[in-house]
Amino acid sequence: MTIKRFVDRFNQLYATYIGKDGICKPFVKLGCFIDYVSAFVCQGASLNDYFAYGFFKLRPNGRREYITYRRYHRIMRVCNDPKDIKYFRDKSAFNNVFRNNLGRESINLDETTQNAFNSFFARHKEIFVKEVRGFRGNSVKLYSLADTDPDELFKALKSDSGSHYVAENRLHEHPALAEFHPASINTLRLVTVYDDKKDEVHFMSARIRIGNKGNFVDNFHFDGIGANIDMETGVIDSVGYNAQDKEFLFHPMTGKQIMGFQIPDWQECKAFVERCARVVKTVRYVGWDVVPLENGGFALIEGNDNADHDFQQMHYHGMWPEYKKLLKQLK
Repeated sequence: MTIKRFVDRFNQLYATYIGKDGICKPFVKLGCFIDYVSAFVCQGASLNDYFAYGFFKLRPNGRREYITYRRYHRIMRVCNDPKDIKYFRDKSAFNNVFRNNLGRESINLDETTQNAFNSFFARHKEIFVKEVRGFRGNSVKLYSLADTDPDELFKALKSDSGSHYVAENRLHEHPALAEFHPASINTLRLVTVYDDKKDEVHFMSARIRIGNKGNFVDNFHFDGIGANIDMETGVIDSVGYNAQDKEFLFHPMTGKQIMGFQIPDWQECKAFVERCARVVKTVRYVGWDVVPLENGGFALIEGNDNADHDFQQMHYHGMWPEYKKLLKQLK
């Protein structure tokens, strides 16, 4: 990151989290910057960590509770074998390994023909096309047969020599979840750590991600809304919140109440994720994106070997003591 980008990012986050209260005095901002440098040196906090967790209001003891950027990388170093993370970062490889858990049809455009693609599109009417190494939903596009020429789309995707794509049919999620934001699939993010010595799956956190503003993806970093799920009951026990620290008791578009919502078939959902966590036993720290389906069962959207630590802790509490204790057992 260049100095200019760093300063711009600091100013942006300061305005969002502190400046919104009218505290814009130069000496206050300078003091905040010096304090951030201290948090970076002592706790390994990124700029986003510092502001999202309210480090500017916490004493050192409070800051020690949080997974920061440095600690997040420690978790991944201990838990995940670098040679096997390819199964999570390449969507084609992921779909092959977890094909029994996908709950949808998927084709690799590098390995299919025009006729097979046309048949796939005709069968499903609406499809998602994803770049195999895309992340955070930034490479996902939705196509409808009603306004797309399959021949032209296939040729355009095949001619893009710099990218490789998979196509998947659009899922139909449980109607109670769809009510939050019908334009998107609203997913559950469950983070697990697998103890290969004891063959035990530890559930670390659970959150719902809800789409917003008519977007067809629910990604938290692109206008989505998150909320915490109680791990035992499957009930949402926090208000919704977005990446700009705005809170929502009700969804701003549909008016559906977020806090208090019961995730459908929660215990079955946990059992489904537990099975997924045992598939690639050398990648032990994973954030699983799961969808309860309209007609029962679950679909696995993706697994993230680098599941965001900020999404787990915002509007909740620091989780470093829990992870630190578990890491000692895994070494």
